[in-house]
Order: sequence, then C-alpha cells, then structure tokens
Amino acid sequence: MQICNNNNMTKVTMIDPDGGWKYGFPKMLPNELEGKDVTEWLIENGYPREVIDKWKQSDLGYLPCRYWETEMINVTEEHK
Repeated sequence: MQICNNNNMTKVTMIDPDGGWKYGFPKMLPNELEGKDVTEWLIENGYPREVIDKWKQSDLGYLPCRYWETEMINVTEEHK
C-alpha cells in the first residue's frame, strides 16, 4: 500500500533531451548531477550515444536539453 503525505513536497529537476520521448524521457535528474555533464547518465538511462555524438558534431556543438523544476509528492511504501 502506498501512503501519500500531501504536506511533504520535494522540488526536483526534470530533463528532456531532444527527441527524448522516444527513449523514455523526460526523467528526473539526480541532484548530484545538477550543473554537471550528464552525457553518461543520459546513455545509462536509454538515450543513444549516436544521437548525442551527432549533435556534438553539428553546428550547435552540444545536445539540446530542456530542464525545469517541479514539485513531487513524497510517496512511501508501507509494508504489512
């Protein structure tokens, strides 16, 4: 059974790389990666290295990603 505590909200950063919907994005970005290079994390989470490499070789020179903050309700698992 899940218990929702509506008074306990957590602010999180979401990340959505270009075309990310094809690979299960947007996803919550771990706090320890905020402001850092997220390339390896994106690959570990299903975003293709080939797409990242293509963007890095483009005139833009990097993979465009959308970032935004949102609040999530903390949910805890109750064991019976």
